[in-house]
Amino acid sequence: MPINIVATAHGTNSPDGRSTTESIIENLRSLLSQRLGPVYHVYEAYVDVQFPTLDEVLEGLHSEDQTIILPLLLSTGYHTQVDMRDAAKESGISDIAIAAPLGPSPLMAQLMHHRLIEKGWRPGDTVVMAGAGSSRTDGQEAVARQCAMLSNVLAQEVTFGFIADISPTIEETVAEAQGNGPIFVANYLLGRGFFDQKLKKLGHQRGAHIAEPLVVPGDQQSVDVICQCALDSLGQLE
Repeated sequence: MPINIVATAHGTNSPDGRSTTESIIENLRSLLSQRLGPVYHVYEAYVDVQFPTLDEVLEGLHSEDQTIILPLLLSTGYHTQVDMRDAAKESGISDIAIAAPLGPSPLMAQLMHHRLIEKGWRPGDTVVMAGAGSSRTDGQEAVARQCAMLSNVLAQEVTFGFIADISPTIEETVAEAQGNGPIFVANYLLGRGFFDQKLKKLGHQRGAHIAEPLVVPGDQQSVDVICQCALDSLGQLE
């Protein structure tokens, strides 16, 4: 019997951000098609901005098919703990599960390291990490764990802040770090979009060097990394 994988992203108006999501889903579909065992049907869905919505996709699936909601989100938060759980409960699907989000992950710490080097970072340069932000404590703690992983990879202290209006904000974190040479900001966003633009505007205002987000169009290696994180999340359900 096939297994339905509903790869669920946040959604964005950014053409580059949409291209990123599409690349991840297509690559994931290809990787799962090569697996031995059950047949996987991969669907795309969104919790905001774009269509189809998660509710719409689940409504179109057979109620007896095994279904897994796969969050293409970096951390736990309101979307994973409330929106996706509500959608699963209301779907009428008898065998439905929600996989863990993509992060925190050592693979993403390595990817952020790569992005920092692209931006000109050298060991010893100050690094802060910017996350989107969550109103939930568990989401904030997940970003803190990802920051600790990045600190381990860089072998130096890394502090973090949120792009949303949640304390500590990335503005506060960057301001506290100023005065000790160049500041590099590790961009803990999946792709380009509203928050990425907001972060880069801050960098221009503060003179900080903002790295690119985890995935940028045309970078297959970064897509492969995110897909491995997705496969790791699915593996936790086996």
